[in-house]
Amino acid sequence: MTTMPRTLHPRNRRLILALICLPVFIGALDLTIISAVLPAVVIDLEIPLETSLDDAAWAVSGYLIAYAVTMSFMGRVSDLVGRRRVFLICLVIFIAGSWLVATCDQGFTDLLVAIARQAGDRPDRSNVALMALIIGRVVQALGAGAMVPVSMALVGDLFPPEQRAQPLGVIAAADTIGWVLGSVYGGVMVKWLSDLRTAGALQSPFFDWQILFFINIPIGIVVLAVTWWVLRGTATPTEKGRFDYLGAVFITLAHVALNLGLGASTEATSGVTSFDELSQPPEYAAPMLVGGLAALGLFIWWELRHHDPLHNLRLFARRVYGTAAVTNFFVGFALMIGLVSVPILINVRQTDTTQLDKAALESGLLLFWLMIPMALAALPGGWLTSRYGYRAPVALGLAIALVGFALMGLSWTGNDSYVMMALQLTIAGAGLGLTFSPISAAAVNSAAEHERGSVSALVIMIRLTGMTISMSSLTTFALRRVTVLTAAVTGSATFDMNAATHTVFEVTVQVIRELMLLGAGVCLIALIPALLMGAAKAREQLGGEPQPASSD
Repeated sequence: MTTMPRTLHPRNRRLILALICLPVFIGALDLTIISAVLPAVVIDLEIPLETSLDDAAWAVSGYLIAYAVTMSFMGRVSDLVGRRRVFLICLVIFIAGSWLVATCDQGFTDLLVAIARQAGDRPDRSNVALMALIIGRVVQALGAGAMVPVSMALVGDLFPPEQRAQPLGVIAAADTIGWVLGSVYGGVMVKWLSDLRTAGALQSPFFDWQILFFINIPIGIVVLAVTWWVLRGTATPTEKGRFDYLGAVFITLAHVALNLGLGASTEATSGVTSFDELSQPPEYAAPMLVGGLAALGLFIWWELRHHDPLHNLRLFARRVYGTAAVTNFFVGFALMIGLVSVPILINVRQTDTTQLDKAALESGLLLFWLMIPMALAALPGGWLTSRYGYRAPVALGLAIALVGFALMGLSWTGNDSYVMMALQLTIAGAGLGLTFSPISAAAVNSAAEHERGSVSALVIMIRLTGMTISMSSLTTFALRRVTVLTAAVTGSATFDMNAATHTVFEVTVQVIRELMLLGAGVCLIALIPALLMGAAKAREQLGGEPQPASSD
């Protein structure tokens, strides 16, 4: 095993951090950007809504699943073959996927149509173009998802333990903020380009939704060239071992099945017009959840017995790592409460249904006040970690977030000023952001040099799991809670959801307040594992606790 020499100038380290954060941010941005541009895509590709709208949704869910799947095992690949090589390969894959998406209705579609005709089929070109778009999105995600844990592991290689907290928090913040801002950015850009075209300022057909993906290509190429140049003389730690293919199969099956099963509750509400239609999820939801849990169980069983595992799950037995992982799950759960509640509140207070684009913009602007403080808080979070250890900044951040959620839960009426709402969201976001750096540093510093890639992947996966479970469970809870409260007021369980009434408004605001108080409760529960993390600093942790091996 070779070791990364610590000869890089601090300025070069910061340059590398900025370089690797840029594609991580863009990859996360593209995770949700398609949600805003999908209507324009459907129209442009002439996709028949009545037959292919469900298929078009795979442009969103396919990216999410591939993003999570590749994240789960590419960190381990970087442990085996080197961080620099894997990061550059993943960036090339992301660039290629962006090209496929941007040109999906041209050469790629022609190729797929030609292949189908050779097989004796006569496919509809619009459907083939949609298939090309989905394939391109999956290719994008395979590169984007892998870059997150590899980037975090690269930080572990470049920075000494006592300096890792801040850059790790920056990467985590870039990833989270990217996918939160994606839909807002996409919506603003599509509207701006549409206005320019209406005014006659744009004539080229490429200056439409495709430009959002074409932009990725030159940025990616520049980052690729500069990163290759900056890291050209550095060695990366590699592990002599074998890749755990069976473990990768189990975790992939678990990711796919659980994402489909948990997402079913959200899908079940998409066409609902009355409260009595909310009773049953799709038939495939339960089998998917059972299959996903079975695959997850097999993955855990196999990893604990395999001599060269994909993820060293025995790290959870170490206090610092185990408590950091549990806390990270609750952080993801609480974060999603804020992300879900704000758009619902803004939409329900919008009485003019023709101004939904205005509501989307207002939601995005309010979410800025949740996400930007979260990103900025990663910097003081890293400084506090290097000075006071892991426990203090995590506990402080959760306490601040608890106050923010409690204020929203106790004071929101639905007619609040945006200034007050933004202030309270800022408190919650800053508190959650303070936890990013110490949690990431605690996890990465708990791992041996050759395990940083897989451990970094596990950190992100745990937070995403918390967010996924929060999204699915809270969607079901909120809608059914609205059902119960509205039925109690109106005396009818079949109250029309499309009727914009004062009752629906009041009930929805009450449920949102309950969700915010739930967020405060989640932060309070997360304080328990946070306080058990211990007060050791990064250097003390490495000195007082032996580095874990691939298997114990």
